[in-house]
Amino acid sequence: MSFARQVRIAMHRRLMAWGIDTRKKRKDRIVLETVIFPELIRSSEYQRILFVGCAWYTLHYPQLFRTKDFSTLEINPNEARFGAAKHHVDSCEHLDRYYRPEELDCILFNGIFGFGLDEPLAVERTFSAMHACLRTGGLLVFGWNDLDAHRPFPIEDIEGLRQFQPTIFPPVNASILASDSINRHEFHFFRKPGGPPR
Repeated sequence: MSFARQVRIAMHRRLMAWGIDTRKKRKDRIVLETVIFPELIRSSEYQRILFVGCAWYTLHYPQLFRTKDFSTLEINPNEARFGAAKHHVDSCEHLDRYYRPEELDCILFNGIFGFGLDEPLAVERTFSAMHACLRTGGLLVFGWNDLDAHRPFPIEDIEGLRQFQPTIFPPVNASILASDSINRHEFHFFRKPGGPPR
């Protein structure tokens, strides 16, 4: 285990010992951590997982995914301390700089669209990069807020998203999960088509 990871785990344990919860208590974050994460952790289908976006409330995520090849990507270098041992500081448009074609089993892409990733060209580059790096049959979890303030344009207009197929996520038996009525947060589940899941 790397020294950086040891420091992160120690920081998390210390905060919890002091009674400081590093979880964000919004409904969408609770759904992510109690419904979506357990399925990914339980399933042998998902070994190489990328989580895009880091902040104080993701500090404990590497520990949750300690049995997986879990990595993170965040554009803000100040948030790197909340990422995984395998962490990259860059825009999600460029994730194909760090991952080979078909390398990833799952990409968790939550709260990025409409929160900094707003320009159509950047959005298209991001979804193209995710498509390239996700293996055939791999899972894309796309979480976003269906609010005018955080919807730069309709997701139906994202050409790159059409490269993926909606898929049923077993714990919820649906391809879309509305997780919070206040911020209208939705999780959409997609597969990269082209063959059966591995």
